[in-house]
Amino acid sequence: MTTWSVMFVNEGLFGVSDDAPVSMETVRWSNGLAAPMDHGAWILTGINTGQVRVRAQRLDAAPPVEATGWEEIVEVSVRSVAGDLRINSGVDSTPDDLPALNSQGPGWYRMRVHASGRAANPDGVSDEPVEDYLIAVWPQARAESVVIRSSRMIDEALLAHAGAPPDENAQVTPDPDDAAESDRRSDVRARLRQSLQED
Repeated sequence: MTTWSVMFVNEGLFGVSDDAPVSMETVRWSNGLAAPMDHGAWILTGINTGQVRVRAQRLDAAPPVEATGWEEIVEVSVRSVAGDLRINSGVDSTPDDLPALNSQGPGWYRMRVHASGRAANPDGVSDEPVEDYLIAVWPQARAESVVIRSSRMIDEALLAHAGAPPDENAQVTPDPDDAAESDRRSDVRARLRQSLQED
């Protein structure tokens, strides 16, 4: 059984990615919890800034769905390009005990994201963790995103992106100039909120 790690998040996000640049313009927000990119993905937290609890599982095949204790569960396809897919906080405080998630090097993987507590303090600051995340990853060819357990937050995001093309078809070449990536991160939550309000 994997153990919990406490991790700092900022701007309402943490990542599952290789150490490889990727443009924010490739993000596919559709379900509002796990947002795949050209490679890697963002996980959207409820809080804006503070501590969350995270567990990571590297698996060889899809596990049975265990929904007990989880308020939200989604599955998305995520690609590793550098062969070192890891959870990262986006800042310099990612726990060292979170393992690499890709068991077979570069390629496509399936990621099941479990979350609880995202509605406890929306867009707030939390010095003590009120949100829990379990990230399970196994090798699998790219497939359609699936919502296993929904919530009001997920329903609103799906409604806001109802007319968007499916994840699989949104192949965008990353911008080679990633010098402004940290500046773009600070705008991510505002862009998501705006898209929800416009619907």
